[in-house]
Amino acid sequence: MEFAYYSLSIIAAFVFTRWVTENFKFHVRNESIWLHHWIIAAIIMVVMLVMKFESEIAWGLVTGIALEGLGRKNWSILRKK
Repeated sequence: MEFAYYSLSIIAAFVFTRWVTENFKFHVRNESIWLHHWIIAAIIMVVMLVMKFESEIAWGLVTGIALEGLGRKNWSILRKK
């Protein structure tokens, strides 16, 4: 049953993240670096892994956020001038 929670969490996070990114302009960036939401999600995943966090719902949510960002065409960490 944990796998079902994980899978549904991925779908929910993907849909919610797509809606947020299409409707709001929230960015974490400076002159040279752009931290896209997939990068932030990956950093959170590393922290969760180090802390041995075992919530399938939390892992599914963060995975959905990361996957949504990877599907976009411009996802480089370095800003293009």
